[in-house]
Amino acid sequence: MAGRIPTVPVQHTVVQLTGGYDLITPTLSLEGGVARDALNFEVSTVGGYTRIAGYERYDGHAAPSSAAVGYLTFQANVTASAGATLTGVTSGAAAVVLGNYGLTVLAYTAATGTFQVGETVNVSGSSIGVVGALGGGYVDNKSAALFLASAADYYRNLIGPVPGSGPVRGVAALNGVVYAWRNNAGNTALLMYKATTFGWTLVPYQNQITFSNANVNVLDNATLTQGAVTATIKRVVLQTGTLASGVNTGRLIITTPTGGNFASGAATVSGGGTLTLGGVQTAITCAPLVTGTAANGLPLGQMSIDVGSPAGGGLANKRIYGADGVNNLFEFDGSVYVPIKTGMTVDAPNLVKIHKNMVFASFGPSVQNSGVGLPYQWSPIVGANEIAMPEPVTAFIVLPGNQVTGALGIFSQNTSFILYGTGVVNFNLVPYNIGTGAYFNSAANMQDAYIFDSRGVAALTTTLNFGNFDSATLTANIRPYIQQRKSLVSESIINHEKNQYRVFFTDGSGLYCTIVNGKSLGAMPVQFPDPVLCAAENDVPTATEVSYFGSNSGYVFTLDSGTSFDGQPIPFTLGLVFNSLGDARVLKRFRKLALEVQGSGYAEFSVSHALAYGQSTVEQGSSYGYVSSFLAPIWDSLVWDAFVWDGSSLAPTECSLDGTAENIGIKLTGTGNFMVPFTINSATIHWSARRGLR
Repeated sequence: MAGRIPTVPVQHTVVQLTGGYDLITPTLSLEGGVARDALNFEVSTVGGYTRIAGYERYDGHAAPSSAAVGYLTFQANVTASAGATLTGVTSGAAAVVLGNYGLTVLAYTAATGTFQVGETVNVSGSSIGVVGALGGGYVDNKSAALFLASAADYYRNLIGPVPGSGPVRGVAALNGVVYAWRNNAGNTALLMYKATTFGWTLVPYQNQITFSNANVNVLDNATLTQGAVTATIKRVVLQTGTLASGVNTGRLIITTPTGGNFASGAATVSGGGTLTLGGVQTAITCAPLVTGTAANGLPLGQMSIDVGSPAGGGLANKRIYGADGVNNLFEFDGSVYVPIKTGMTVDAPNLVKIHKNMVFASFGPSVQNSGVGLPYQWSPIVGANEIAMPEPVTAFIVLPGNQVTGALGIFSQNTSFILYGTGVVNFNLVPYNIGTGAYFNSAANMQDAYIFDSRGVAALTTTLNFGNFDSATLTANIRPYIQQRKSLVSESIINHEKNQYRVFFTDGSGLYCTIVNGKSLGAMPVQFPDPVLCAAENDVPTATEVSYFGSNSGYVFTLDSGTSFDGQPIPFTLGLVFNSLGDARVLKRFRKLALEVQGSGYAEFSVSHALAYGQSTVEQGSSYGYVSSFLAPIWDSLVWDAFVWDGSSLAPTECSLDGTAENIGIKLTGTGNFMVPFTINSATIHWSARRGLR
């Protein structure tokens, strides 16, 4: 028909969200799914970007994220204040009120017993109504998520910090039990605690006493006797010689004696043991740690911890080894704390690592190791050794080595060395990369080894080339971010489940680097209100990987757990690179956006877009709020064992677009303390071609 305007076809471009965070690569050189702006997202191993999980405080009590929510429907309108205790008059059941849902439904948590239909429910001895039904009927997704967050708050308030003052100085896990170190209230001593179902419990350091000329019957758990004074030997610490020869020296870790104090002279041990004591026993104490910088330039105030079994016995004989730059090296097996004497004049190593059945410790630029299988003996007679490094050591890492020997990476801030060999007889120290090194506590192992140096995150990849290792910087495309934080490194850790090397900084920021089969899929930044100052992985396999960290608030937290930052909202941002959809010189009319969003719970966020590189001369688009509700409304969830009605875990979120420009940048933002992680897999942009740019 004459005069008819031709219809411009609508095109659909699918943008896969891959590549991670990039600050410096030219825009037209990037794929459309790369992020120019990101906060609290991570690169998923199977594609897309996932808003990270939260973290929650830990002391051995039930986790806040394990809280359950129940609902009661009353026969008439009902009101009860959040935090009040409900009591069933007939059943004796009790629960804590979370709030009202509508006029006749109460949500509750921390239930004991089971409420009954038809019974009267009291609060503070007064009736508030009669139960008409168990469950809440229809409960919308957002309300259900908010009630779960409130329930988590209730359980969170039952969890306490590690007793004492200042930040948590160290955290470790041994045989499924979490331990933490913090200065006492007066900042006069460093104390050790373990997490129990009742909260943090003090671990006593006990006492020590020197001995000589002990025979073979001086054993752990025997009774030490000298006259009327007795104590139980918790650990025989043999420092020189052997028990078989009867010519030896060492220390005994003992309980507090009864009947007085021990003194110099002969003593006996139950079972036929004899030895000579060197004097009165002394209480084991640890000096407090103070945040700062040592004379050798290394940071103070943070512990270096490793878990292993240098004396043999494999997993059944794992022990914690720790150093802090102030106190003696120590060993702890879950019961007995053993200060280890290395013989150094100032016997306070900065770092510790278990390698080839030896304990390695660094004292500034000096690296020393114990005898093989002899963590208490540091004499050259039994294979102990010292290696002088050109600079203070900042990190150890165990490496795969070559086909016939082991390898230990030894780093300073500006130098890197590989120590090959299995003992002093075949040690070979090889310079690896002069001019680059690793920041303090920044080395961690996944399939390969990863460090953080002045250029960012680097991988040490095994190779058959000379030297056995190649290196590659994984974060060159976010150099401005690295340069701002490189002197703030506080800790690094691996999440094996997500294939991530994570490095954290003292300002609360961090970087999650996802690496699959040796290939970097990208890095993305996170920001916590509680800085990660020390961290540990759970050493017992669980269904979900568990990591812990300590912060300056005195709390220990479980990482990757819960829907909040310990009750505080998780703010998140994802801004994609400006995308010209294949032609940077053609104007496009943008019509619609479909986000493929995947998850297992309620999520809400805002989507906005900028046009033509965000130029003020171009009319910009609007911002819209969207909800992705992957679970259908909960239907009588408590009665039906958390039955979810007609749920979905993968859904497109349709978003409006408007405006005309040569390119478009999509941005997603949100915040909240009640949303579980969700993944943005792809973005499909609906658009029509217009004219070329003039």
